[in-house]
Amino acid sequence: MNPPPQTLVQQTAAYVKTKLLNEPTGHDWYHIERVWKMAKRIQKQEGGDLELIELAALLHDLGDYKQYEFNELKGSLILRGMMDVLGIEKEMEEKIIKIIDESQFNGNETKVPSTLEGKIIQDADWLEALGAIGIARTFATGGYIHRIIHDPKRKPRRKMSKRDYQMRKQEGTSVNYFYEKAFKLPKIMNTKTGREIAMKREHFLKNYLDEFQAEWEGER
Repeated sequence: MNPPPQTLVQQTAAYVKTKLLNEPTGHDWYHIERVWKMAKRIQKQEGGDLELIELAALLHDLGDYKQYEFNELKGSLILRGMMDVLGIEKEMEEKIIKIIDESQFNGNETKVPSTLEGKIIQDADWLEALGAIGIARTFATGGYIHRIIHDPKRKPRRKMSKRDYQMRKQEGTSVNYFYEKAFKLPKIMNTKTGREIAMKREHFLKNYLDEFQAEWEGER
């Protein structure tokens, strides 16, 4: 007996896995898989179009402008081409593009998504910047872009424009990045479920940084 045909979500997951399996900065397949699982967990509590949420979660990093010289149009065109390959209908494509565009963290220019599905994707993705996984991903990305771990003389930037956030990450430190982004996220989560999870991960991150500082100063 032949196996049943794959659903569109299953096909998309298989396709994304081949594209991102060995990506080195923490934006790899396993990041996508975690965002996918978290988005489904939040959707179960908050509602929304499950298929749209799943597809947006799976595709949210494939057109990432950071991989294409920070050219957002190029990233969008590449993502559209990939969705065409997968046979995603045009109406669904437009919804996915809008969700991904609105869910980006862009410093002080960050948007609140206009749809419930977009808010769920934003929350699920932002949770990856907090907790144990967030710590690992921040340092992995920092090493990849040649950003130093810590310098007590460099203070966290209180405000960052979209361009500063995109283009000037190397000017900061990985430890400061937690203050410039991660600790801001629990307050601006969109859903009750997302906020509850973010607060737990924020607590873990605070404890980690307390230990980091104590070890840095030779106190432990």
